[in-house]
Amino acid sequence: MIRNIGIGLAALIAVAIGVAFLLPSHVHFERSAVIKASPEEIFAVVNDLTRFNEWSPWAKKDPKTKYSIEGVPTGKGAHMTWVSEKLGNGSQEIVESEPYQTVKTKLEFGEEGPSYATFTLQPADGGTKVVWGFDTDLGSNPIARYMGLMIEGWVAPDYDEGIANLKAVVEAQADAATKAALEDTGTGAVPPDVPMAAEADPSKGPEVVTVRAKSVITTRGSALASDDKALSGALGGAFQKILTFAETNGLEVGGGAPVAVTISHSDAGEWVFEAAMPITSAAAGVVEADGVKLGQSYSGKAIKVTHKGAYSTIKQSYDRLHEYAKAHNLKEKPEQWEEYIGDPSETDEEALLTNVYIAVE
Repeated sequence: MIRNIGIGLAALIAVAIGVAFLLPSHVHFERSAVIKASPEEIFAVVNDLTRFNEWSPWAKKDPKTKYSIEGVPTGKGAHMTWVSEKLGNGSQEIVESEPYQTVKTKLEFGEEGPSYATFTLQPADGGTKVVWGFDTDLGSNPIARYMGLMIEGWVAPDYDEGIANLKAVVEAQADAATKAALEDTGTGAVPPDVPMAAEADPSKGPEVVTVRAKSVITTRGSALASDDKALSGALGGAFQKILTFAETNGLEVGGGAPVAVTISHSDAGEWVFEAAMPITSAAAGVVEADGVKLGQSYSGKAIKVTHKGAYSTIKQSYDRLHEYAKAHNLKEKPEQWEEYIGDPSETDEEALLTNVYIAVE
């Protein structure tokens, strides 16, 4: 009987090992959320290890954890280690950092093999879709493969909490920036009319273009997307602040049309945007004031179409661009913006021209 039991146990072990090799050797899961903020604002947080504990789901589990950052704190090569009686010891290093699109970190826990966590930022209605993914390879160890079936159940609740924390942190920061910019009405003389460009053709379909970066003056604004009067007023006010800032600081506006980069769309229909106007040259020593600052516009490939009609109907043109990107297998980037060709105070709504862009790889 003992012999039979031994044979049976051996058979069970053999079956268990055999089944283990049929189990996946790679574990992947992800959590996502749409955050009402620009890709730049989100990237600035997840690409900076000094800000990790602002949103980390593990920070409150052991407040006594000791963290150490070696070398640069941001971007590729940034490295953090931690020592914790409750959480164990480990480290993470940013191994990929593509501005406003991807941040990938390598995670190591003791003697275990490395795992990877990746943030990807994608355009979405309402702001930017953030996907936080986890990946690890289990190799050929049968026990590890069985354990792999439980990893998501163990770690995913922390990912749920972490991405909710990240959303709260970034949106609070974005709301504060928007509020500050809107409360600063600007000072100085009334600026000249906003300059307009003329490179627009509503008869052409969507096309792929290459956009060059420009030095710009920017400020933030918001308005109800369905209200053309509110949109025109918010854009006009933002551009006037920019022109006042340029005049005060001796900067020459020119070299392109004014634009508005989409930051987010709220559930209530509010559009938050970053207004920008190009300048012929950046000036040293110019500092932010009245919610206005200097910056750089997008550089790279984009798909473009000219919208004709009221600002409140511009979603139709964005839909055309999304369809074009899908049909031509173009991967969209988070950046989306509008370039204003006509002055709404001088042009009928039906005749307004707006170049609409979505960045693509």
